[in-house]
Amino acid sequence: MLFFLNKVINVVKKTAYGAGLKRSYIVVKLFLDIFWAFYALRFRKLVHRQEWVEEQKRRLYLSQARYFRVTAVKLGGLLIKLGQFMSTRVDILPQSSLQELSGLQDEVAEVPFAEIKLLAESELGQPLNSVFVSFEPQPLAAASLGQVHTAYLADGRKAAVKIQRPGIDALVEIDLKSIRIVITVIKRFTDWQKFIDLDALYEEFAETLIAELDYIQEGHNAETIAFNSREDELFDSPAIYWEYTTKRILTMKFMEGIKITDYEQIESAGLDRKKIAAQLLGIYVRQILIDGFYHADPHPGNLFVTPQGVVIMVDFGMVGAIPNEMRPLLIDLVLAITGRDYFNVVEQLKRLGFLRRDADNLLLVRAVSIFLEHTLGGGADIDKADLQDFLKDLERLLYEQPFQIPARVAFLGRALGTLYGICVGLDADINFVDVSRPYVDKFLGGRNSVYAIVAEKARGLGKALIDIPALLERVLIKAERGDLHIQMEAPDFKEAMAENTRALRSLGWALVFGFILLASAFLLTQGFMMEARIGAGLCVLALFLMMRSRHKNTRRKAPHPPIMVRRGTD
Repeated sequence: MLFFLNKVINVVKKTAYGAGLKRSYIVVKLFLDIFWAFYALRFRKLVHRQEWVEEQKRRLYLSQARYFRVTAVKLGGLLIKLGQFMSTRVDILPQSSLQELSGLQDEVAEVPFAEIKLLAESELGQPLNSVFVSFEPQPLAAASLGQVHTAYLADGRKAAVKIQRPGIDALVEIDLKSIRIVITVIKRFTDWQKFIDLDALYEEFAETLIAELDYIQEGHNAETIAFNSREDELFDSPAIYWEYTTKRILTMKFMEGIKITDYEQIESAGLDRKKIAAQLLGIYVRQILIDGFYHADPHPGNLFVTPQGVVIMVDFGMVGAIPNEMRPLLIDLVLAITGRDYFNVVEQLKRLGFLRRDADNLLLVRAVSIFLEHTLGGGADIDKADLQDFLKDLERLLYEQPFQIPARVAFLGRALGTLYGICVGLDADINFVDVSRPYVDKFLGGRNSVYAIVAEKARGLGKALIDIPALLERVLIKAERGDLHIQMEAPDFKEAMAENTRALRSLGWALVFGFILLASAFLLTQGFMMEARIGAGLCVLALFLMMRSRHKNTRRKAPHPPIMVRRGTD
């Protein structure tokens, strides 16, 4: 591994370009330190009990998240953006890490106004006071890639001017190359690529980030969403002032509104928080399922509401596009969720790539139904006995690792996760399934109507009537030939067999240890010192192997093949 790390350092030297060498080294070291902290547990758990290993993991998730946050605040740039992105990934990190990283949004240092003014005047080709009647030096908001100032144009219009951080494009380039090195290391020493397409995730993150540095593209994104929402009277977004916009400066209409998380002021304005939550959810249903183009960064600083109940959306640097071939699958998934057809939900999740094709459908249906009812629904339809049965099977479900993260929907998941938190904050009792159903019906027309459902069921029944006779004939032929096999899961039996195997292995090493110990003692009494020392070393090795064999192997692995029961003659 040391040889490989030396190669990594050589690559860093070639890609860091002089002044960026120190930064690139710090970024690579940060990720490799975090990686090694967790990877080393693979060796340390051989001599510790499982309870100790789990406790160490909990401590590492907190300490390494703090290490990342402190380094990100110090370096700024891409690390801040990456930390904010990871702070919403409840599917990857535990709550302790998420809480540690969530503070990154408020810890971004502002750029001195002198540097901002210099960049702005260079981009506009003239002094600021020639373009703006007044320009507020104190930023309204500071983010990882840029900051926003308020200003007034010559005609009296109030504007929000977003200016890129000086030199941020060079820092992003260095950081992206450094992260690429880290991904190479992770792919070489772990099997994470089986569950997360790291290369595709990196490419999507890099493309989105580079696009976010182009403020002209951001202006077009804002106009696209405004055009798609032109018939929605309860939605608004800022107009772009193109004559004062460049690749690094974006000048737009200043939007007045109440921050979406300022609940006290929302209620003081006489607005219904439940209605605002439902309205916001409806906007995203339309953007994702109908428009196929959505705002991918709905954090509280980008969402406002007017006293008239109009939802305002700003900052369109991070947007997402749903591929045309993927949109029907998402629509089918939403219809299955709103119709509480959880068998179909599992099937659609498999088609979208969230679940492996060989995953246990019955167990997943139970898990999905309970998760959706408790998270998105009211949970009223869940029987307590079903919940207890599910909790017993939960360990097995996680053990088999049926879940995976398709890279093409990583930012959609981030947006929906953030949106979920905002909607719950507005309405703690929100039932996402019931609230979204009217919007789904409205935007999808009659596709979710009773007639459409009946027609779909009829098509399914007709297909079954055609397929079943041929399928039955194949089954009967196999039974007659004696080639019919029945699969039967017996997890308790397999676990008992594994436990017996561990016990026998431990007993065997104990016998070896005792024999070598007696032989070494005999050799020592006869004066064979060298042979006795060798025996002592073998005793230590046998003792280590005996202790290791007593620990239950808890590494995640593919499930054991089911017990096969064969009917028929050989």
